[in-house]
Amino acid sequence: MLLSEQIRMIRDEESLVYDTALYAMTANTWTTLATKNISLSAARIVYVAFRGSPGSGAGSADVFQLRVLLDGVRIVSSGAIVGSTAVDREVYLCLEAGSYSFAFQGAQIAGTVLGRLTNIRVAALNFPDKQRNYYDSGTVSCPSGQTTIVLSDQQFTPPATRKLAVGQVKKYVCIITVYAGAAYRKSRLKNPGEANDSGFFNWKIYLDGVQQTWTERQEDWGGTDNNYANGSTGAYGRLVALAYPSTARILRIDVYNAFGSTQNCSARVDIIICPWFLADVDYEPVSLDFSQGSTLYVILEPLGIQYNNPTKYARVGKQRFVSFGDATDYYKTVSGTGILSFDYTFETVEVVNSLLHVKGLGGCVSTIGVDVR
Repeated sequence: MLLSEQIRMIRDEESLVYDTALYAMTANTWTTLATKNISLSAARIVYVAFRGSPGSGAGSADVFQLRVLLDGVRIVSSGAIVGSTAVDREVYLCLEAGSYSFAFQGAQIAGTVLGRLTNIRVAALNFPDKQRNYYDSGTVSCPSGQTTIVLSDQQFTPPATRKLAVGQVKKYVCIITVYAGAAYRKSRLKNPGEANDSGFFNWKIYLDGVQQTWTERQEDWGGTDNNYANGSTGAYGRLVALAYPSTARILRIDVYNAFGSTQNCSARVDIIICPWFLADVDYEPVSLDFSQGSTLYVILEPLGIQYNNPTKYARVGKQRFVSFGDATDYYKTVSGTGILSFDYTFETVEVVNSLLHVKGLGGCVSTIGVDVR
């Protein structure tokens, strides 16, 4: 008997906005370049993405920045976009039924070649086992030469496990998006072991008291600009982490002020928690629990645009204490782009002694099932 669950609920997916027009920067302060309004008839995951596109001939002296506000509340920043390289940003939000307004704002920080906003996308999608947590530190005074806790010990707890045909949900993926800034465009996000930079606000992120390495980060600019303290601030950070069902994790964000004078800082954090969004590391989305001789089926698919069509992986087995590579660590492994199908029949290998691993940031598990024998 084949028991399968299509956890990517494609019947709920809808492209609400896709705008490829070019919106040029018009000022040195945050200016709304485009506003997109949506209405949801039911609770959904809402995907918001945009591109910062440098103007023709842009060089290292040309700098601009973009950000998105949801009903007036900042949710994601591009960080500084320098020179001729375009930047894509995205964020996932779990929103209830209702009407929402997204303001896409921009500011030209330096140079004469104006940056542009384009490829605005707002979409609705749906997965089970999802949750949103969001926090705003408000304004926090940060004395010079000191470390200040800007966001203090925020606890987020993933949903309880759920029984599927193949077993129970084992690990949740937590995508943590951080918007960090001060009164001046001098914010840098630091990894463990990196020294604080003089003249900057040095931001660090912690889980359960341990400093983490940012999955992605971009400062809000540290050079000379057209209007040094005009409020066009906001460094971008993303951390992808794992968590167990019903088990709390504690988030903290610190800043060391090496700017030279006391300044106000703030951090805004948005977290989406879902076991079916793939991470950038191997993890086990489910524990395997079905009868011996059965065949496991998994389908992985691309999700979003920031990572385009990422390579995804599915494996049965586990890295040995002495590893000789995937060919000996895993009984079967597949990798590839596009829609990736994986199956494995547990004949001599025991179900109870096996693990399913998946990986591929920017992808998702769309279907998981078992042909029970």
